[in-house]
Amino acid sequence: MYRKLITLSLSVLVLLVLGFGCKGLSATEQAAIKPVSLDYWTVYNDVDTLNKFATEFKQKYPYVTINIRQVREDQFASLLTNALADDVAPDIISISNRELRKYQDRLIEMPKSASLSTITVTGKYFKNTVIGSETITLPTALGIKTSFVDTVYNDVVLAGKIFALPLAVDNMAIYYNKDLLDKAGIPEPPKTWDEFMEDVKKITIFNKDGSIIQSGVALGTGNNITRAFDILSLLMMQSGVVMARGQAVTFADGVEQAGVRHPALAALRFYTDFARSDKEVYTWNEKMKGDLQNFISGKSAFYLGFAYDYKRIKNSAPQLNLEIIPMLQLSENKPANVANYWLEGVTKKSRHKNEAWGFLGFITTPEKIKEYTKAARYPTPLRAQINEQKKDPVLSPFVAQTLQAENWYRGKDGAGVEKAFKSLITNYLKPYASEEEATARDINLLKYTSELVQQTM
Repeated sequence: MYRKLITLSLSVLVLLVLGFGCKGLSATEQAAIKPVSLDYWTVYNDVDTLNKFATEFKQKYPYVTINIRQVREDQFASLLTNALADDVAPDIISISNRELRKYQDRLIEMPKSASLSTITVTGKYFKNTVIGSETITLPTALGIKTSFVDTVYNDVVLAGKIFALPLAVDNMAIYYNKDLLDKAGIPEPPKTWDEFMEDVKKITIFNKDGSIIQSGVALGTGNNITRAFDILSLLMMQSGVVMARGQAVTFADGVEQAGVRHPALAALRFYTDFARSDKEVYTWNEKMKGDLQNFISGKSAFYLGFAYDYKRIKNSAPQLNLEIIPMLQLSENKPANVANYWLEGVTKKSRHKNEAWGFLGFITTPEKIKEYTKAARYPTPLRAQINEQKKDPVLSPFVAQTLQAENWYRGKDGAGVEKAFKSLITNYLKPYASEEEATARDINLLKYTSELVQQTM
């Protein structure tokens, strides 16, 4: 009812202003409040909250309407390409932080500010419309560097220019099914990777044929683990691997000299051991269903996922006795995590760039970010809000590690890089032709993957 009243009052105001209320306005004033319609394409954002912000924005600036459309991730690129070709591109789009450079040429850099017209109608019997102006100041590069967590600055500031802003950030933590841990006689969740492996062994159940009927965790494969790229990247980073320096891919550097002792190969070996039937931690294989599906159905005890997954899990399995712990670390002195989140930018082909940036400036104020992240249950990108979010039992495990989360891939084909990492995992799991060729094959696999990734930078 409340929303209907707001909509009705806005409609009346717009009619007053854009209809007979415009009498007496100069041509300049009438041009300043000419109706503007913005199309906003998003993928995983909380659309309900964005629609709420759009309504509030229209209350302040009645001549601006924001139409929010949720687009499937696997359709986004082709839909945008077609829309740009047909000259009907959306004004605002969501982009993965890993693919900003892919879309950089299609985006307009952020201005210092956006100017929007205000409309005030006065008079009880004789209406008088007053047109004013407000300026929405947008963040500077220095402001982003000081106010946001480090990964945001590293992701959005390209050659001193800002191309997008975040509403939230995200990183990986460990979800677990408390009931399965209890049944296995595990009173507390693991605090180290060693404890984690011991717990996995206790929880995993096989049938008489040796098939897995209850998994400790979905780890070890590529194709049926949604975030295999993130998990393997995380393990490499925790092992001390420098994944990239600027636009140079470096995770395979020194592998020929170090051989199997190379930390990237050690991380790959640790990861894939969970999918090798001859290992004690064997708990997963390529024949099993997807990792999230298995966890939701109560057939896996642990799931490595993002804060984004929380609502998906709860909506699909409200009965699940769900708990979350921060990501385990190889070294508490050098913690590492991966940052995976979405950015909001304005397309070059937008006919209303000023209003589009005005809306993005409006929804990325500290107040709106706080409101958005609370509703969406996402970690905040703002340093000043981290301590308060730690009080939220769901967000606390993620927020506690936000400052250590990093995005190492800043190229032009995030999907292609994920595919390359999954192929690395799949090929690494294949049996060796001979023991003599084992080391050489693994070195070549890592080098080849590095070369593929380098081609996308």
